[in-house]
Amino acid sequence: MNIVATTGLGLGLTMQMCGNPSTSSTPTSTGYSCSDYQIMLDVEVRLAEECTTDSDCDQILDGTGCGCATDDLIANGDFDTTYFFDLYDEALGESCSIEFDTTCECNPTAQPVCNAGTCEWQ
Repeated sequence: MNIVATTGLGLGLTMQMCGNPSTSSTPTSTGYSCSDYQIMLDVEVRLAEECTTDSDCDQILDGTGCGCATDDLIANGDFDTTYFFDLYDEALGESCSIEFDTTCECNPTAQPVCNAGTCEWQ
């Protein structure tokens, strides 16, 4: 057995024996697991945050932060949020806990900017 196969086998066994089975990988009534929803929404966020100038970043994704507008994700104004919010609502309806990894900082003076191709608050 070569080193790659041995390492892969060892890693797989370690994950099976040490990992805690999570309900996040159990399929919901839609056929998707909560982990699936998280991945799909993470991809949508990456697409939503793409920008080239500060003026691109003018669409707040309400409800994605910790309770204030300047913690919610900020998206490119050209991004169609319909699918994002439909998918998010579906995940919440399946009792999934979706994390957007915002900072939970509520700076009332923060402004949307395009930083290295990604919309963010500064």
